[in-house]
Amino acid sequence: MVCNNKKTNKEWMEAKVFTKQKALPAVSSILDDLGVDGLIKEKVKDEVSDDNLMVKFYLPVDKSLEAKLSVLKSKIKHLPDYDIDLGSGRIECESISDQDWRESWKENFKSKQVTDKLVIKPTWEDYQPKPEEKVIEIDPGMAFGTGSHVTTTMCLEAIEEYSSQYSDLLDIGTGTGILSIGAYLLGIEDITAIDIDETAVRIAKENLKLNGISQGVKVEQGNLAEEVDNSYGLVVANLLPHIILDLIPNLRQLIDQEGIFILSGITQEKKKRIKEELKEFSLKVIEVKDSGDWVTLIGERC
Repeated sequence: MVCNNKKTNKEWMEAKVFTKQKALPAVSSILDDLGVDGLIKEKVKDEVSDDNLMVKFYLPVDKSLEAKLSVLKSKIKHLPDYDIDLGSGRIECESISDQDWRESWKENFKSKQVTDKLVIKPTWEDYQPKPEEKVIEIDPGMAFGTGSHVTTTMCLEAIEEYSSQYSDLLDIGTGTGILSIGAYLLGIEDITAIDIDETAVRIAKENLKLNGISQGVKVEQGNLAEEVDNSYGLVVANLLPHIILDLIPNLRQLIDQEGIFILSGITQEKKKRIKEELKEFSLKVIEVKDSGDWVTLIGERC
């Protein structure tokens, strides 16, 4: 990993991951888990490493940068352990000016309707919602992503589908807090959001404040559901496949008798394995959402 992080007046890091097209779902899932969004994908040709894809993204130069780069390097390095053809997995990064970063974001990040009722918009855009629409406001400058990844969209669609049936929700691996914000705007009044990352917890709280949510959503730091004692009508987790597999043995106890789970961040190649594991722990899939390389599983207790 080559990173130029000299102390200058530059405040953003432009990072590139060189890999193969087949590894894109796994790489983008890792970046989404780190709160990165707005990926730029370009075809490349590298006869030495056999790479054919470059994924570019941006990170703020702040106290969390080194930790994020360390996590990124570690997760990328271990992708071949899951039989993923990674290519070189080379990471390059350099500082850019805040002005260049903001112009890039303003060019690429626009207001977007992600479900029938939910719209995600950047703070700098004006948007006049329709009477039935709810707006999630996000500032990419707050260190994490915008929530426009397809796995996030599928989760929000599923939450919207079931929001009228349940009054409480557990958001495991909340990241930016996007799913919790969306759930609250859809009428779910009792929400617990958990993330293992201290920075994610802080950013989720800031995003809640940005959206005028001061009550109804409790954000806590914790690993998966180790600290959770209650059960919920809705349990949602948008995580990497191997982390979902770690969660499944404890998932049943988190769901009310008539409750629903929503699992996303699953690649097509891992769908069968995860469905088998769910069945092993008396959890039944009742709906499958597919979007390209990504899968969201919705289910209940058997």
